[in-house]
Amino acid sequence: MTSMVNINGEIVPETEARVPVLDRGFLFGDSIYEVLRTRKGGFHSAGRHLDRMERSASRILMKLPISREQLLERCAETARAAGNEESYVRIILTRGTGTAPNIDLRYAPEMPNLIIMVRPLPRPPADLMAKGFSAEVVSIRRNDPRALDPAIKSGNYLNNIMGLMEARQDGADVAIFLNTLGQVTEAQTSNLWMVKDGDILTPPPEVGILRGITRGLLLEYGQLEGLPIREQLLTEADLRATDEVFMTSTLMDIAPITSLDGQPIGSGRPGPVTLELARGFSAWLDQGDGD
Repeated sequence: MTSMVNINGEIVPETEARVPVLDRGFLFGDSIYEVLRTRKGGFHSAGRHLDRMERSASRILMKLPISREQLLERCAETARAAGNEESYVRIILTRGTGTAPNIDLRYAPEMPNLIIMVRPLPRPPADLMAKGFSAEVVSIRRNDPRALDPAIKSGNYLNNIMGLMEARQDGADVAIFLNTLGQVTEAQTSNLWMVKDGDILTPPPEVGILRGITRGLLLEYGQLEGLPIREQLLTEADLRATDEVFMTSTLMDIAPITSLDGQPIGSGRPGPVTLELARGFSAWLDQGDGD
């Protein structure tokens, strides 16, 4: 298993990959990114990810320097060079290498830098569905959409980093963020869900979340299966009174959370709705649904 990086069309081992010190993504977080994964060797939901990447780029007045077809071919070339059974693929688009360390766009170049990282797909913990993750509601608030909108998948993750640092210092695996109104938003890199009296609930986009690809797929799956699944405004009190909590992400599909601030959620083990949903949803994805 190897890790390879494609920088503007040139493939090199990850240990040899370099970006200039004047790259605006490095200097200012002036960048966007997407994370794909392979499923049975193919890029799962690639169209959905690239749709979102184009939306993110548009929001910060950037655009992809090559076509979607060329971008996917670069991903495929890099994945072939890595030779992994299944791959994690991170596509990074920065505003390019500037002419000075100055945020003014007058110092930005015409051509962005397009970087593709391919690594072996990380596997969830072997005991995840038996044990689950611990979580903490952190004091750091989620970015207000009127500031840096979380719907833009940008390279600026300091807000998430600070929240996760707080959670880890207190012994938790996961940081859960509230917005400035005290509404539940999401975890540091995953969308959040609750199960209450059989209903499967997730915060709506307007509270300040990233529209996760797996989140959207799970909403589709739930509706196809006739499940009581929906978006709903949720408070910290709702979170503390819920029966089950889980997260969704591209890399893990569904991951249960079994404790909050050191207290068990429900029985303190992954709940029955979460487990059944995880089985059915992963099987649906493995069949190629959601591509």
